[in-house]
Amino acid sequence: MNNGKNPKQVEKNLNALFKKYDVQKKVSVEDIKKWIWNATGGAMEASNKFQKKCLNLFPPADDIDQMNNIMQVFVDAWNLFPHKELDGKSPDQAYREIYGKKSGEILPNSKGKKEAMPKVRVGDREMEWNEFQLMIKKMEKAQEPFKKWIGNDALPKYKKYLNQIVKAKKACEEHYDVADLFFQRVLHVGFVQLKDIRPSFIRSEFPSWWPTHVMYSDLKPAAVKKSLKRLFEFIELVYGKTR
Repeated sequence: MNNGKNPKQVEKNLNALFKKYDVQKKVSVEDIKKWIWNATGGAMEASNKFQKKCLNLFPPADDIDQMNNIMQVFVDAWNLFPHKELDGKSPDQAYREIYGKKSGEILPNSKGKKEAMPKVRVGDREMEWNEFQLMIKKMEKAQEPFKKWIGNDALPKYKKYLNQIVKAKKACEEHYDVADLFFQRVLHVGFVQLKDIRPSFIRSEFPSWWPTHVMYSDLKPAAVKKSLKRLFEFIELVYGKTR
């Protein structure tokens, strides 16, 4: 989980990062430790909030590789520094206590037998792991036409449409990003075709999801919702349907 790194190495990497980007007056290693220690909420949401807060300390990255290099240092800090909600342990320590040192290793139980894969809850139904995997494969197969339409037709046309009607380059890129991530989320949640997408998913669920999961964006839910309205206006114009 820690790729051979330790807390001291992470502290060194953080200080080097702060010096490189001249942000020592904005933040210190102790600040990062406090943010991590006091993080609350679900693991994914808390981690994304932390990373977004850290990313806002730096000037806009020139490219995705530069941003990834910055964020990797904070991912390491999150994994190796202690959390109050983990009783003072780091996620790396908690992981090792449960699973042992080798990632992916199946540990024997007290009777010397390998533990069975955990059951998965989907909605109000509990299912075996193998059944869940089979369900995912069936869903992905059913999504193939929808996924092909999104990637090969809808998004490329929407990009051209935006370039024609949105003058500001940044605004154009933001609208496209909203559409791209919206469709990624739609597929991840399990919608099989456009008409299956719930109105509540468009109007509230996805806009509310955005601020805590899209680290490089400062868009508020209202702005995301407005951007989705533009996307569906385009879909209705080009394809003659809204859902």
